[in-house]
Amino acid sequence: VATGGADPNRNGGADDSTSSGSANQPPSAPVEPPPPAPVPPPLPELSFPERIPLRLVRVAQLPQPLAMAVRPGEDALYVALREGHVIRLSADGASIDGASEENIRQQTVLDMSSRVITHSELGLLGIAFSSDGERLYTSSTAPGDFSELIEWPVSGEGDISAEGRLVLSLKQPDILHNGGDIKFGPDGYLYFPFGDGGGSGDPLRVGQDPSGWLGSVLRIDPRLGTGEEAGEPYGIPPDNPYADGELGAPEVWLWGVRNPWRISFDSATGDLWVADVGAGEVEEVTRLPAVSVRARSDGAGDSSDGAGRGGGAGSAPGGYTIAGRGANLGWSAYEGSEPYWSETEPDGHVRPTHEYRHGVDGRCAIIGGYVYRGERIAGLEGVYLFSDYCDGVIRGFTSEAGGAPLQLAPPDSVTSFGQGPDGEIYVMTTKALWRLEAG
Repeated sequence: VATGGADPNRNGGADDSTSSGSANQPPSAPVEPPPPAPVPPPLPELSFPERIPLRLVRVAQLPQPLAMAVRPGEDALYVALREGHVIRLSADGASIDGASEENIRQQTVLDMSSRVITHSELGLLGIAFSSDGERLYTSSTAPGDFSELIEWPVSGEGDISAEGRLVLSLKQPDILHNGGDIKFGPDGYLYFPFGDGGGSGDPLRVGQDPSGWLGSVLRIDPRLGTGEEAGEPYGIPPDNPYADGELGAPEVWLWGVRNPWRISFDSATGDLWVADVGAGEVEEVTRLPAVSVRARSDGAGDSSDGAGRGGGAGSAPGGYTIAGRGANLGWSAYEGSEPYWSETEPDGHVRPTHEYRHGVDGRCAIIGGYVYRGERIAGLEGVYLFSDYCDGVIRGFTSEAGGAPLQLAPPDSVTSFGQGPDGEIYVMTTKALWRLEAG
């Protein structure tokens, strides 16, 4: 039986004798073969901001997922639910970054709901694994409106202990603008953004005050202190801008943020991206370029110290990368690139890489994401992906194209983004986890 064409034993319904001639009929004139079909020109390689065929594929139905993390060396996704549960998603016989919903198993690996409150903007807000996968860190809001960073031991088999250690806590003045994301940087330190504490227009004027944690991004070593810091619940990186505590809080890495709703590091370059929800007018995201730092003689930055420092994205041999040290993102003297409380721009103000105004296309609150570094979507390499809580459209940004919509949106409000083991991008909504795929 022929496949995709005529039966080679037939010729337009005639038998073999007809096709080849007979004694009663003159042989047919030779039939000229048809000219070959023209070869269509190759399709152009699509690249952002051209319309790249994309789709969102649902991975799991989940109630209010807010953060996602990957444990090093493990092909699984860990998702934080606002109510206080951490869910492990895994797939048998397939990479989690390519698995379909029916092949994905859900397992609750941590229940900390008894110490999480969820009214207003509160809840379990962030999760991150240490580089060796032996510790899980959670960022959450506890009764009494305390923001808490908790360390949970993880066994070699991946079991998470139910006994956590409180690393740090902060009494919040309000139930709004708590921030709450956590990420490990290429330098192995933990970055922990706090908002300005709520209230309209930064009433406590903390945005331009690096002496406190509010309105800042902290950078700490979350392990128990050693040496001079023995007995302390965490360590201060020696290259923090105020490590000595004289002119600012030792933990503060950068300041001038209102409600940073998500930060991320570019896995290829080490650049730090900070998305900050605006007040009355402007939503903004700022890219802070990475710079290489040589290892210190005291061992800071040495990849053998167990914290993963050294060998990070874009790092030089014997060193590591940092991004955003001592940056002032402007709030509340400025909102984006516009004056807010002051007509005088703050010294060292780093203006947004991209901003947009409220009311444009119905947008109201930026949801920060990641720079795409996966391999499954051609044309999207190096594009920073983000969304907005009110319109839900997935957008991408490059310095050449600016911010452009990707012509797709999930059915519910976008709450956060995640990055899988292979660099693929996940989108969290109020009801589910989705994966961005080529369409």
